[in-house]
Amino acid sequence: MNQKYIIGLTGNIATGKSIVRRMLQELGASTIDADGLVHMLQRPGTPVYKEIVDTFGSFILNKDATINRKRLSDIAFSVPEAMQELERIIHPAVRKQLDRVVAKAPTYVVVIEAIKLIESGLADQCNAVWVVTAPEEAQMVRLITKRNMSSQDALKRVQAQPPQAEKVARADVVIDNSGDLVRTWNLVQKEFGKIPKPTAEPAPAEAAPAVTTVEAEVAGQAPIDVRRAKRGDLLAMAQFIGTATNGEIELDEGEMMERLFSKGYMLAFQKDELVGLVGWQTENLIAGIDDLFVKSSALWPSVGKVLLDKVEEAVRELSCEAGLIFLHNSTGPVARKFLEKQGYEAKKPEELIKVWREAAEEWQVENTTLMVKQLLERRVMVPI
Repeated sequence: MNQKYIIGLTGNIATGKSIVRRMLQELGASTIDADGLVHMLQRPGTPVYKEIVDTFGSFILNKDATINRKRLSDIAFSVPEAMQELERIIHPAVRKQLDRVVAKAPTYVVVIEAIKLIESGLADQCNAVWVVTAPEEAQMVRLITKRNMSSQDALKRVQAQPPQAEKVARADVVIDNSGDLVRTWNLVQKEFGKIPKPTAEPAPAEAAPAVTTVEAEVAGQAPIDVRRAKRGDLLAMAQFIGTATNGEIELDEGEMMERLFSKGYMLAFQKDELVGLVGWQTENLIAGIDDLFVKSSALWPSVGKVLLDKVEEAVRELSCEAGLIFLHNSTGPVARKFLEKQGYEAKKPEELIKVWREAAEEWQVENTTLMVKQLLERRVMVPI
């Protein structure tokens, strides 16, 4: 990792680590979710999976043969020797995978987000440790509102972790995320600007074009330009969502900023006019797709398809096995019929397999319909 500038990003639960990671990505860094790598490495069929099952027994498995992470963590947290054994299995595999991913990163600055960055020893491989902090009240609110936890469960999760002061003591940079996101963004920009420049410029990576132009499939329509959203798009995006939902979702710039830094967005333009957008996030090889809107119902076959194709292409590159779309009900029957033609089926969370159901329950908000598509022919069963 010595040819890159590595930022180790950590912080306790619900402090805003992922938002800060996306801010750093916006500033030009490559970013890696180490906790996501852990989940991938524990998939059935991997060497890590086999060693965990051989060590802890098959009773830690779900009915679909995936590892029940809660059952495994209950054992590990209850018996210190079990935790040591689990870390002995996982940490070397994670470090090896991180070395590969970092080496392939196209940028000089690479961010590794890991909740156990310090405890795992990963911090020792980083040029700087950034710690994100937030008051307990803010952590509680985020867990209750964004992860649908009860206040009791949220309090348990917050208090089960070591004091934030322990991480702060190891920090080179502390990002206080207790205020609004504009304040956090300004602080991240300031600290990012202090990163030393490389002694020799690395060879430029072959980056994908910022804007992709797609010929509209519907006769008479202008070509569609698609690109990732940037911070300068916030106001236009907020206004577009407000109009598309007939005023049901009204966002100010700060709220739209939180959405932008919580997930990825694609924007579609025709003749420089914003005509569609979509947001997505990934976790545990599952893609959650929402904020899918087009300017008018007539544009679903063209703009809607281009946006959906782009997102599916992006999440397939991450080996996501399922796409869960949370379609806002204001989009009407035309949008639903369009998605059905693209292979999505309306489902209830309880109809899904466990890992998909858990993601759906965490991500779905009111006034949306869940539509599901299997993106891979089979679940990932081979080493990543």
